Amino acid sequence: MLRVLRYLVLILLLAAILALAGAWWIVHRALPQLDGTAGVPELKQEVTVDRDAWGVPHIRAGSLEDLIAAQGYVLAQDRLWQMDILRRVAAGELSEIFGPQTLELDQQYRTLGLHVAAEREAGTIDPESRAMLEAYAAGVNRYIAERRGKLPWEFTALRYQPRPWRPADSLLVAGYMYQVLTNTWERELNRARVTQIVGAERAAELFSAESPADHYVVGDTTPAAPERKAPKRAAPKKTAPRAQDDAPVLWRTAEAMLTQFNAEVRAGVGSNNWVVDGTHTASGKPLLANDTHLQLNLPCIWYMIHLTAPGWNVKGFTLPGAPLVILGHNDRIAWGFTNDGADVQDLYLETFHPDNPREYLAHGKYQTAEVRTEHIHVKGQPDALFDVRVTRHGPIVHREGGRSYALKWTATEPGGLSPSYAVVGRARNWEEFLDALRRVPGPAQNAVYADVDGNIGFVVAARIPIRKKGDGSVPVPGDTDDYEWTGYIPFEELPQVLNPPGGVIATANARVVGPNYRPYLTDRWASPYRTARIYELLAAKKNFRPADFLAIQNDILSMPHHFLAEQMVKASHAVKPKDQRTKSLLAHLTHWDGRARADSVETAFVESAGRSLMGHLLRPYLDQAVNLYEWRAAVFLEKVLRERPAHWLPSEFHTYDDLLIASADEAVKQLAAETKDAKPSAWRWGQLNALRMLHPLGRSGVLRRLLSIGPAEQAGTVYTVKAAQPSHGPAMRFVADLSNFDNSLMNITLGQSGQYGSTHYRDQFQVWFEGRGLPAPFSDAAEEKAHVHRLRLLPGVAR
Repeated sequence: MLRVLRYLVLILLLAAILALAGAWWIVHRALPQLDGTAGVPELKQEVTVDRDAWGVPHIRAGSLEDLIAAQGYVLAQDRLWQMDILRRVAAGELSEIFGPQTLELDQQYRTLGLHVAAEREAGTIDPESRAMLEAYAAGVNRYIAERRGKLPWEFTALRYQPRPWRPADSLLVAGYMYQVLTNTWERELNRARVTQIVGAERAAELFSAESPADHYVVGDTTPAAPERKAPKRAAPKKTAPRAQDDAPVLWRTAEAMLTQFNAEVRAGVGSNNWVVDGTHTASGKPLLANDTHLQLNLPCIWYMIHLTAPGWNVKGFTLPGAPLVILGHNDRIAWGFTNDGADVQDLYLETFHPDNPREYLAHGKYQTAEVRTEHIHVKGQPDALFDVRVTRHGPIVHREGGRSYALKWTATEPGGLSPSYAVVGRARNWEEFLDALRRVPGPAQNAVYADVDGNIGFVVAARIPIRKKGDGSVPVPGDTDDYEWTGYIPFEELPQVLNPPGGVIATANARVVGPNYRPYLTDRWASPYRTARIYELLAAKKNFRPADFLAIQNDILSMPHHFLAEQMVKASHAVKPKDQRTKSLLAHLTHWDGRARADSVETAFVESAGRSLMGHLLRPYLDQAVNLYEWRAAVFLEKVLRERPAHWLPSEFHTYDDLLIASADEAVKQLAAETKDAKPSAWRWGQLNALRMLHPLGRSGVLRRLLSIGPAEQAGTVYTVKAAQPSHGPAMRFVADLSNFDNSLMNITLGQSGQYGSTHYRDQFQVWFEGRGLPAPFSDAAEEKAHVHRLRLLPGVAR
């Protein structure tokens, strides 16, 4: 028996070793070639791919076509499975690999029609864009073809092969990001419901777009012809710029990534960018900063790359599946983006015939709706078929109580998915920058700009609709033309400014246009506190260097939390708390500086008290519908506490001080229950707001420990410049030094590679988490010194 047991243990041990070896082989066989030569028949000339110690590629080619083909090849080396998932999400094709668990999500995207728009766009875009997309697809497909049998392990785990990449797939990736950044129609429904419940007067206060903390970039002066300043030049010209001053289990583990940008984006988390001219810097040349706040998953949504070809020398950040660089710098200019939030989706309430569901009312007569039958392949089951009804406004995206709502959206209008952001990288000056952005259909971005001649600027670029009537903030009748779009705001009338007085421009998704800017963009701005804090820090000193901008990106002072803490402390002088722990915490708030450190109990206390307070204010009117209110809640709360209007004070309280202290007492109970610890010392903000960065297939068990990161205690709130939520925050950081681009800083959250087993899977994480920047070499000498791998792509026969 002992001998049998020994043999059994030996067999089990051998099986475990073989299993580990097999897993190692599956993971490592997919790692890409980084040195030597590789044949890429699609190329016309040799292309060099250098990689530095962080895996950032510098691709040098003799033509733009070869450059983009090589980029497609390199992105597929590092991010092929991520690229495939992104296109599948947008196309509504997840069920083909995950089974019926993703059917509802697929139906949502099929209803939107991004796949229809992408196919249409791929066949009608301009020849230059078409050539770029075809070159990119050729590079991706070359890599797929040569790696058959050696694909990333996710394909093996899910038992499928990627189909060839097509130009329409890059447009699908663009469409996915468009949906992520402009999806507002559900909030329009919620706003209408809240307004109906609370009445117009209270709704006007709840949905106010006004805040004294806003910093307008344009429209904050008396109405006048916009001031036009000539840009600074090394060799001045006489022309004036166009500018104005003013599988079931695997699916469940993947679900977090595929539902990115939902509730947390709705909470107002966005991005930061700012630029200052040379009067504010140590070098005398502009500095520009950008950090985009997105869902934090593995792999990162961004990829860093340097691209060089005749007429192109650009380094920055791109999306897996998209050609060229989206934001970054070339040898003349730098630029960065934040989401503007312009309203480009409208809901129309359509009236369908009671006896014929394919007919709807328009101009007093019934018209026939288009019916698009969608076929969704479902793994392990027959195809799912469903019909999408499409009216003159767009697809029916929501039905409720006999009502049908059609969605009109700029992304699915002709030309809406054009890959125009890609060409910004060849602009050499302000005029060419504007000319490139003139072609951009969206999503609408706040673009900040700087050049080596010392100019700084700002522009919003996108197709933003002009409406006959209304502003699109709530659903409107669809049976009349009264609420139709009449066109888009002309580019020259979009917010623009060049070299503003003071030499500082900053945006953080909050309001960028003042009361004197006439065309309507939106009133659904993010809260202004990040913007206000950035301006505050930029005004505090001169002689900025790149490291100073990095420090601003990592600032953790939460202005609304600090304000609420002050209000609570003042209230405690008049009203005594019932809980001794509340009393002690209020005493700590007296000297709190408002910084949301990871070990801060004060932040956790104030955050919980604020939620309780908002519940008291809204529940008498919204009851169980409180969660429908999605707006600048902190702005509303600040206004109420400053003005203390009687009509908002709940009837069970005599004064606002009573309300504040009662909310503080409730916060203590809530925190004790949430942490399962009665002692306040255990209520660390970083623990309650712990960072979790999850691989789509690694959300639990051994795979989570191997593939994912967290929980890790982190500093910051949704209102700090370093915006921080458990799985949402700065997905990249970028500081451009216009005096010497080699001094610039760039990094992403984790690493360049999406392949577990690569040294670049998460090698940047600690740098990112600690708020440090990575040098971003740009000059030939700096890049040559930095490279550690060199791969030559040859136009011969593939191996």
